[in-house]
Amino acid sequence: MKVIFLKDVPPNARAGDIKDVKNGYARNFLLPRELATLATAGELKRVESLRRDAEVRRVKEAEEWRDVASKLAEEPVEILVRSGPRGRLYGSVTNTMLAERLTEISNVQIDRRGIRFDTPVRMLGEYVVPIRYFEGVDGQVNLNVVSIDGGAEAAAMEAALEEGISGDGTGEMSLLEEFEARRIAREAKERGEDDEGEEGGSDSDDGAEESSDEGEAESSEE
Repeated sequence: MKVIFLKDVPPNARAGDIKDVKNGYARNFLLPRELATLATAGELKRVESLRRDAEVRRVKEAEEWRDVASKLAEEPVEILVRSGPRGRLYGSVTNTMLAERLTEISNVQIDRRGIRFDTPVRMLGEYVVPIRYFEGVDGQVNLNVVSIDGGAEAAAMEAALEEGISGDGTGEMSLLEEFEARRIAREAKERGEDDEGEEGGSDSDDGAEESSDEGEAESSEE
């Protein structure tokens, strides 16, 4: 089916383009949403006008996106995540997560498809992420990946590792090793509390023994 695109439909077509598309795509998607119209003789006369209007609109949108890109580049964008030992994330930061965060900050809908990580983000730290906001408008943001618990859990896991959980030699643990590490950390904490209680009890016993000795001494003197 031959249609004239009335609006930009990235990345397939621009407003004013005349293309042959599948019947189902036209009837179920393009025509109901008024993104395109049938390429009749009457509509073909509108093509040049549509293209001019679309170009004016694209120039305006590009300028607006440049402002958004400039503002988002000014300050680091922070994402809170859960992390394990040595700053390893439970999973990774995805383009969807970053797009949602940028949308929240800018109040403008950011398309996740324009975000491309050079390498997977699986560690805490700072990253520079390139983004294509709009056709011809590229930018980058400084991403800061921060532990949601401030590193407390990671510190506990580190302590457990030092008590004998060796992992695979690279600082990573299997699920079984992670479970064992958490158990060791928990027991270490409990032992610390028990030791404090025992020390308190020992002081009381010493006090009782001292009182007993003083009483025996007084009896001897009598």
